[in-house]
Amino acid sequence: MRALKIITSAALLLAAMPVSVFADSSVAMDFNSDGIVDIYDMIRARKSGASAEELHALGGFLLGNGAEAATENGYRLIWSDEFDGDSLDESKWSYDLGNWKLDDNGNYVTNGWGNNEQEFYTDRNTSVKDGILTIAARKENWADEKQGSYDYTSARINTHSKFSACGGKIEVHARCDTGKSLWPAIWMLPEDSAYGGWASSGEIDIMEGWGSTPGKICGTIHFGGQWPNNTYLTNDYIFKNGYGTQNWHTYSIEWDRGEIRWYVDGSLYSTQSEWYSEGFSYPAPFDQNFYIILNLAVGGHFDGIDGIYAEPATFADGEKHFDIDYVRVYEKTGSDFKPTEMTSLSLDNYIEGADATVVNKEGCTAVHIKNAGELEYAVMGLLRAREVRAGEKHTLSFDVSSTVPRSMVVTAEDSSYTRYLNEKLEITPEKKHYSFDVPFPADMAADIKFQLGNIDGAAALGEHEVTICNISWT
Repeated sequence: MRALKIITSAALLLAAMPVSVFADSSVAMDFNSDGIVDIYDMIRARKSGASAEELHALGGFLLGNGAEAATENGYRLIWSDEFDGDSLDESKWSYDLGNWKLDDNGNYVTNGWGNNEQEFYTDRNTSVKDGILTIAARKENWADEKQGSYDYTSARINTHSKFSACGGKIEVHARCDTGKSLWPAIWMLPEDSAYGGWASSGEIDIMEGWGSTPGKICGTIHFGGQWPNNTYLTNDYIFKNGYGTQNWHTYSIEWDRGEIRWYVDGSLYSTQSEWYSEGFSYPAPFDQNFYIILNLAVGGHFDGIDGIYAEPATFADGEKHFDIDYVRVYEKTGSDFKPTEMTSLSLDNYIEGADATVVNKEGCTAVHIKNAGELEYAVMGLLRAREVRAGEKHTLSFDVSSTVPRSMVVTAEDSSYTRYLNEKLEITPEKKHYSFDVPFPADMAADIKFQLGNIDGAAALGEHEVTICNISWT
């Protein structure tokens, strides 16, 4: 551990003190040159090789001014990774692997992570040294038995199921090598897709960079309906005086209920507040917990040749690095912003050989069916990959009605389609309430399926709509 650890854990919670409020001698203590003397100058001082005397003086200064500084900036540190040690802390981070975008059950959705990306993500392309996490993109042959062969590797890590936040301040100090087809990103996705599939439940891009134009980055939000009915808002930040993503910068957002603000090195460059999630009340979708992702993509629509291919010349002098000094998350003191409680769980959709839509709304999901197809499961609303443990009993409850009388099959299944709940219901225009207890004999990720395909001749019914409300899984 670095010398930072001489500071008490309580001191880690101290907010910053502006340099201007202290004597001129404090300016020398502003090691990261952000105009503030705080605990993170201790980190920068250690990394920059400060003397023992300097570290001692800075530590005393911070502890001596702690009482005054406690609420100076209005934020309190609640989670961070300073990348101590010599490897990625997997109690905080997980790896995304491969090139394919998969659903929650590991089923293929599309390749290139939905972006035509050319890299294969591995758990071998990260390293931690001297307080810096490095994600390395390499031009190398990589073969996978299932996903095929690739010419590039890189890494993508995330805090899903380990840490997420709703609101506050998220701050990352980072730099990245340059070159056509490099795509560094610091971003966030919803811990639970409370409002449905991407991008109904939102995406927050804190920073995305173009390797071919390192003089700018952008900050973006994605929202609206489920793809392809999604949209986005974005703004660029242009660096000055020849600086760019190849230099160290602090990228951050401040996220309140109804507003998100983007900063580079403390300079505000974008504010967004006009978003929506189809069928839900504002400020959905950005009123839920989101987790953090760091990755360095190669190729793809953002900076790839023709929106696809990687540029081999970028790697002529070796691997390329995305370096991260720290990731810090703060909560806003005095804020009551927390995830909005859902009155009904949202359903993902599955349509095969049918003409139907699954639309989540406030308190319910509407399944509009023009053609029920030929299969019983041709039309489905799903709760995907609900984690359960051996011996647990869960309860599924909901209200349901249909514009025409018809049958619906409700199941709870594992990835091998073994059913732990299997109920056929007769639904009518009159709303009915159902509740089922579902025991599980083993640990698994269970899918709960509302099947509305060709059950009992439903293909002959013509156009109709089924509404499922107050969906609960407890």
